[in-house]
Amino acid sequence: MKQRFSALDVRAIVTAFQQRLVGLRLQGIYDVNAKTFLLKFTKPDCKELVIVESGIRIHTTDFTRDKSITPSSFCMKLRKHLKARRLTGVRQLGMDRVIDFEFAVAAGAHAEGTYHIMCEFYASGNVILTDYQYNILALLRVVHIEDEKAFAVGMKYELEGSRSIEPVDRVQLVEYLKKAAPKDTLKRMLAMFGTYGPALSEHVILRAGLTPSLKVATALDIDPQSPQISALVEAYRDAFDIAEKLGREVCPGYIAFLPKKSDDDDDVFDDFGPWMFDQYRNKPHQEFASFSDAADVFFSNIEAQKLKSKAHQQEAAAERKLEAIKQEHEGRVAALELAHRKTEEQARRIEMNLEFVDQAIMIMRQAVAAGMDWKELEELVRDQKEQDNPIAERIVKLNLSINQITLELDDPADWDSDEDEDSEDGESHGEFSGPLTVDVDIFQTAFANAQRYYSSRRQAGVKHAKTLAVSSQALQSAEQKIKADLKAIKITATVSQTRKPFWFEKFAWFLSSDGYLVLAGHDMQQNELLVKRHLRPGDAYVHADIHGAASVIIKNKLAAAPESTSVTDKALGEKAPRGELTAETIPPSTLFQAGIMSVCQSRAWDAKILTPAWWVEARQVSKTAPTGEYLSTGSFMIRGKKHFLPPTQLVYGFGLLFKLADNESIARHTAARQQRRAIMEENLKSVGAKDAVDSTQAAPMTDDKDDSFTIIDAEKPEPKAMDFSAARIKYNLDEIENATEDAFKDADTRTDAGVDTKRRLTAKERRDQRKPKSEALEQEKQSEHVGKLSKKEQRRLDEEAKYEKQQPKEKQQQQKRGKKGKMKKMKEKYAEQDDEDRDLRMELLGAAGKKEAREEAVQADLNQEAPNVEQPPPSIVDQIKALAAKNSTDPEPSADASEAVTEETEKRVDDEDEVPELPMEHLNVLDTLTASPLPDDNLSFAIPVCAPYTSLSSYKYRVKLVPGTMKKGKACKMALTVMLAAADSNKPRSVHSQDANEAERLELETILANREKTLMKAVPETEMIAQMLGKVKVTAPNMESIKQKSKAAAKSRAKSKAKN
Repeated sequence: MKQRFSALDVRAIVTAFQQRLVGLRLQGIYDVNAKTFLLKFTKPDCKELVIVESGIRIHTTDFTRDKSITPSSFCMKLRKHLKARRLTGVRQLGMDRVIDFEFAVAAGAHAEGTYHIMCEFYASGNVILTDYQYNILALLRVVHIEDEKAFAVGMKYELEGSRSIEPVDRVQLVEYLKKAAPKDTLKRMLAMFGTYGPALSEHVILRAGLTPSLKVATALDIDPQSPQISALVEAYRDAFDIAEKLGREVCPGYIAFLPKKSDDDDDVFDDFGPWMFDQYRNKPHQEFASFSDAADVFFSNIEAQKLKSKAHQQEAAAERKLEAIKQEHEGRVAALELAHRKTEEQARRIEMNLEFVDQAIMIMRQAVAAGMDWKELEELVRDQKEQDNPIAERIVKLNLSINQITLELDDPADWDSDEDEDSEDGESHGEFSGPLTVDVDIFQTAFANAQRYYSSRRQAGVKHAKTLAVSSQALQSAEQKIKADLKAIKITATVSQTRKPFWFEKFAWFLSSDGYLVLAGHDMQQNELLVKRHLRPGDAYVHADIHGAASVIIKNKLAAAPESTSVTDKALGEKAPRGELTAETIPPSTLFQAGIMSVCQSRAWDAKILTPAWWVEARQVSKTAPTGEYLSTGSFMIRGKKHFLPPTQLVYGFGLLFKLADNESIARHTAARQQRRAIMEENLKSVGAKDAVDSTQAAPMTDDKDDSFTIIDAEKPEPKAMDFSAARIKYNLDEIENATEDAFKDADTRTDAGVDTKRRLTAKERRDQRKPKSEALEQEKQSEHVGKLSKKEQRRLDEEAKYEKQQPKEKQQQQKRGKKGKMKKMKEKYAEQDDEDRDLRMELLGAAGKKEAREEAVQADLNQEAPNVEQPPPSIVDQIKALAAKNSTDPEPSADASEAVTEETEKRVDDEDEVPELPMEHLNVLDTLTASPLPDDNLSFAIPVCAPYTSLSSYKYRVKLVPGTMKKGKACKMALTVMLAAADSNKPRSVHSQDANEAERLELETILANREKTLMKAVPETEMIAQMLGKVKVTAPNMESIKQKSKAAAKSRAKSKAKN
């Protein structure tokens, strides 16, 4: 297996770095271990991680690795000189395995302030920091050659003497092959010839049609004109072209695998290279987009294999430990059983030898009573043994300090030679055959001693039973603990790939309690991007009338659902167009939570002001400004009615979502998703039914607010009323209003001559003819609805109409000071402008739509046949309705009219900054996120979320945020401390249980809590700070106790650090 980079690999990686890294800034340098460093290069919307292992490898990586908490002195030196500097060049020294990273200043590479990093990948390798003159400032290791320092601080790094790759000469090749020893193979000889390296040399041999194991001295014709030499020379020409191409272009990378012994075996990595060499063609191999990616996968797989091997070793050690515990348990139980049986046998032996035991006790008792010295008594016993005294022969030991003697008692059954050896008594006491030592108390009779042993046997039996129960429980506990450790080892023994942020993480975001994705911009540019790219029909736009309020959008998950139209069709009873889906299908709780987000992101958070938010449909949001107005970045035009939400409480929250790693884990959370889907379909049905009912009834009277529009300015977000005084003067709207009122007054009169049955058209009817058909139809519906009013409402409208007629004309014709002179100047300025010029200019300004609609309406009226019967004059209700419509539509056109007028202009403006919409399939990733993991779930990583506290009700780990003075970084640390404490509290106090299922459940909960803690600690602080609100106060249950425990832990760590 290949273990390190070759010169050709260095050449290929340098070419890749020149395209991927040059121009990026070095933002971070980290220690992975003593010889491995991680360099982080960044620029806006781009980040590259480069891993450098001295003497082994260098490549970009997409995998995460644990970094040292405390950087080394060499790493600190690199940070001091190179942090935030731009990489200006990467080059290879000739064909050597040395890479030069250049960080030059604006004055040039030879100016003071330029630094170089020299990375060596031969022998033990080295990493050297130099200045612009290549004077060594710091290095990873000091190199000694023949007791002299070749590389040390203060010395100059020599660039001369580097080798370069050159075409192979036939004569040089022949002369080199003549030096081969009898056992040297062709592969071994050519691997050290020139600077081509082993991989390219083997490729040359195979390309020449030769065998790598060919003996050079005996099997190769080394004549200069031989076919074999000619083939080698031709193959070396191709190899030279390959090396030159690798130095110019970024080529794909390849990994070769060893052949599998069986289909169930995993792939075993064997080699990697920047070219499809001939030796790879007959092996299983995999192609990658670049050589750097191939090297990353190769070495990361080796690291994973090492971790896997380490896990197997730990697993084997755990199994050995478990086996030792089992053997110890079995030995303890066997010893207790043996002691129980031995005690019973000792009591039986005393009963079988009662007379002998009583005699021995009596003799010892008399000697002690006579005051005989214990040593003299022992000598007496020895003398009696020599005289073959049967009682003295059975005395083994005198232990008079505790009033005991040790006797050796035989089994009388052994004395009877005629007794069957296979009797039950022999089977019961076979293990204690022969003499047995028994301790006897000299101040008790033989029978009393036997009873003492029987009592001891009963106590030993009880102890044996208790020990057996406790030891079995301890064995079960040890087995569960070891199995849990093994499962934890299996989970952590992986090299995980670096997490790529989801597309919505660059915004402020959260998932509502109903499962809807809510997005908000951090600044004006993000607000612009949200509306242009992500706001689609069916979504909701949420904002608040306070400075700094965020532009929030709610992604409607039913906007692209095929079944959504079918539900609407069933409710409406007809085929509805797909774009008819509105934001009314979004649940009110989601709208309310989005309103909280908009308000809490504004100045209301710092000022602690309660203010309501509002929402509109996506179609009501536009980037087209009225004539004479300009919309800056992040500002939008809102047309139509705003739907105001209830005032919001300034209560926010911070929690964690977990990413599910496999389909089995995702399937466990299907029930929650189906429940949310049912709620959405129910909302859609209710909205469709409501529309169906409304379509059968007359339209209600319109409100003035429905026909208004507002500018949402990023710099001045307060709502701004539009000034139409200039438009009223330009189009003589005041004169039209006066003419309309005169026409209304004359409408009640009748002509004396009854010859002409046709009534003259009033000013209102003439104005209605100039309106679009859709607006006229809508107004007819409104008139029908007004005609059905009650008597009380009719009387109120009559009084209002009478009051309007009594108002003086001068009050309705008020003009601002100076307007008359301004109109005179405008007439003189545009005196030479004819109607065609005016129409052309209005068309360029986007106002031609209104004229075309008016002409179509007039043409349609002309095509209709005039009525033959006399029509009644307009009622007072119609007159009031006409006045209300005139006052609302003429100065400030309605939302529909405004959209009709500016349709072409809006389309033209939006096309200039057109951004492709995001596919709805990207929202499916939300199904892989869960706030409450289950014990059997396999989790990949954790994602921080800052959201309204009401939306975090189902979160397993969350804290509450209220306005305060705490900064983002400290708030994140405090929130993480609380969540880690919550994870500890979620652990079961004990994993012991007599029920196997319950024990397994407790074991899985322990593993889950440990995994959750690991993922919490792995969340980068930058990700949490990006989502956290500023100036907050973190609150949670048991907050004070958690603070005290964290302080105590910090003090203990400080004390231990001081001791060390």
